[in-house]
Formats: sequence, C-alpha cells, structure tokens
Amino acid sequence: MSHWLNRTALALVMAASLIASAREAMASAAVTLDVGADTPVAETGRAQRVIVRALIKPDGAADRKRVPLAVALVIDVSGSMQSDGKMENAKRGAQKALDMLTANDIASVIAYSDEAHVVLQPRRVSDKSEFKRAISRLEAGGSTALYDGVREGAKVITSFVGEGYVPRLILLSDGMANVGPSSTRELASLGRTLALQEMTITTIGLGLDYNEDLMTALASESGGNSYFAKSSKALPEIFERDMEDATSISARHVRVTFSCARDIKPIRSVGRDGELHGDAIGTSVNNLYGDEKYALFEIELPSVADESTICAGVVKIEYTDASTGLPVLFESALDVRFTKNSNEIAKNRNIEIAAQTEIARNAEIREEAVRLSDAGQTERASTLLKSRTKILMDSAASLGSAAPMIKEEAHDLAELADDIEENGEMSGELRKESMNKAYIQKNQQSDATGASDEKK
Repeated sequence: MSHWLNRTALALVMAASLIASAREAMASAAVTLDVGADTPVAETGRAQRVIVRALIKPDGAADRKRVPLAVALVIDVSGSMQSDGKMENAKRGAQKALDMLTANDIASVIAYSDEAHVVLQPRRVSDKSEFKRAISRLEAGGSTALYDGVREGAKVITSFVGEGYVPRLILLSDGMANVGPSSTRELASLGRTLALQEMTITTIGLGLDYNEDLMTALASESGGNSYFAKSSKALPEIFERDMEDATSISARHVRVTFSCARDIKPIRSVGRDGELHGDAIGTSVNNLYGDEKYALFEIELPSVADESTICAGVVKIEYTDASTGLPVLFESALDVRFTKNSNEIAKNRNIEIAAQTEIARNAEIREEAVRLSDAGQTERASTLLKSRTKILMDSAASLGSAAPMIKEEAHDLAELADDIEENGEMSGELRKESMNKAYIQKNQQSDATGASDEKK
C-alpha cells in the first residue's frame, strides 16, 4: 500500500509540475489567438453554414529569444545539375541560407548523386568561409539517390534534437529519384518517420523533371515548406526565404480544434486536412513562423427563432513554444448573434475571412483538377475549373478590397481549364504549378517571388 501511495504522490507531483510549466508558458505565450466567423451575425428562422476562423499570430515580442537551428543542406549533385546554371545557382542558394544563420546555429552540407555523402560535418556557423569553400567544391555527376540524401541529412543533425536546437532539412532536387527507394509512398513514410524525430523538411523542386508528388508528400508529412523553381535563377531567393521562416519560428506542432456547442453541427476543415471526432473538428497548422496562419472550420448553425446570442463552440490551440520547448494550451469561445435585420447581417460580414475561405477552397479545387486529369477525366477537370471560375467572379463584387485577388485566382483557374481542353491533359509545367500553388494556399506558406515563375 505504501509503495502504491508513493507512486501516486510522485505522479501527482509530476502532473502539478507539468501544469505549472504549461501555465508559465501561457503567461508569456509565443502566439495570440483570434477567433471569428465570416458571418458573426446570422439570420433567424433558418439553419445555415458559417466559417469559423482560428487566426494564430506570433506575439511579436522583440526580446523573444531566437531558438537555434540545426540545418542540413541536402543538395542534388546528379548529372542533370550540370546544365542551365543549376549547380552554380544551387551553390548561391546554399550560401544565402548560411548567411541567415549565426554562430549559435549548427549547419551541415550533404551532397547526393549515386549515393549521399557528407561534404561538411555539422558544426557551428561561426566561420562561414569553411562552409562556402565546401559548397564551392560541389560538382555534378551521376544518378539521384534522393532517399539516401534525406536519410543522411537527418542522420547528421539528429543528435542536436535533444540539445535545444530545431532541426531542419532543406532538400533540393531537379530530377526523379532513381537510386534506392523512389516512390511517393516510400518518401512520405520517411517524412512521417523524421517528423516523429522532430525533423522538418523543406523541399525545392527545380525544373520540369522532378516528381512533384514525391516532393510535396515529403514536405507535407514533416510540416515543411515546398517550392517549385521553374528556373534555377530562383534558387537563391527560395533558400533565403526558407531560412527567414526557420529563423523566425515561434511555435511548433501547432494543432487547432473547434468543439461545437450543443445543436451545432461540425462539417469539415476547409483547405487543410482535418478530422471529425464527435462534435469536434481538428487540424494541424504545424509550424508558425514570422507571419500569421489560420485554420478554417465549416459548421452548421441550427434554426433560431428569436433574436439572441449563442455560443457556437470553443477553439482550442495546442503547441510547443519554440524557445522554451514547453507545451502550451489555451481556448477561446465563439459567439454568434441572430437577427431578423438583413442589413445588420451584411454590415457585420467578415470579408477577410470570406476571401480566405475562397482561397482555401481554390486549393482543394486545384488538387481535385490534378486528380481528375491524372485519371484521364479531362472534361470533368475542365468543367470543375470553369464552374469554380464563375463562382469566384460572382463573389468578387462582394469581397471589397479582396476582389482583385479573387479575380486573379479566377483568371488562373480559367487558364488552367483552357490548357486542359487544348492539350487533352494538364501539362507537366502547369501540374507542378498547380500542386505548388495548392500547397502554398493550404498551408499559408510564405512564397518566394521566383518559386513558380522564371525570374527576368
């Protein structure tokens, strides 16, 4: 009995300690949470669907300590990298990434062709000249052992995970993986495994010969960024932009859940992959960098006869503070007011949330169009895109300052529909652009100017 009591007392002490740590983290939270809806004032007398937004922002504290990084630059040096200035621009990109790091950070350089090899073992970025000398010596030739490159990159920085560093791989490839495991399923599995080891993988697909499904899956499973560089001239900017994200990380493993109140029906997560569990919808936001991110949830309100205000549900956010490593959890409720006054409803409509919802839905449409085109259902893909174009143009007028962005989106989707009709399929270039645009929109990833367009 005494032994059992001692164990129970120890468990209680440990639980109390965890709670105290979490409360301490909340007191100096790395992020803020703002909960709103596209229709915060709803119409009485009918059931209706609304979009709930959980807007997550870095707290912006100037004195917040920047968490040190352990970065592995994993560079494709296969034979195809010899052409079109790819190798030189890859070197410039890797050097740009290093320029963003300080002596508190760790970095390593890995090259892969027929196999992966460590060009420079992990070390503090105190003397950047040794990194730049190592990078300058990279030469292209051989095949593409992409799986091996990722695995070796993870291996060299894994020991820093438990030492207060945030590990990040930046993977560049311009071709198909043709040595070792090479399927999307195998690389996605590797991404999931590395995510469990705290690794985040950014993927950069260069040119028109790489496998965008594989690269997107690898980034997605690990919560990383994904870029499409049509021209190698875009590489320096992309490397630099990704390091800007990495060096401004404030929260990791961000998860958002909306729990519906009684009589409120959860429908789905919009844009992001989500899960329904009873009366709750959950989704992962992964890492929060210097810019805000958001999760969108579609719910159905019941028919309310009288003018009144109800609590529609509660948003819960859970994350790991990047600086302290402590878990943080807090909640915020959403109230919805019902009225019979249609002018009041229109006046209170949140145009920003409405526009963000349209963009998130466009990401879903792009992915579905790719799937249909891949399956040979080109007519359905084109019809889907044209239908979506009309919806966007019809909605633009009511979206105020967001109208130009929505019209531009409509123009992009119309061009994609025309390309499919003209060629009988989605061209390889537009498929890559569509996949990357959808990824950026779903994850609110910061884009680089040259990510999908050849720089002048």
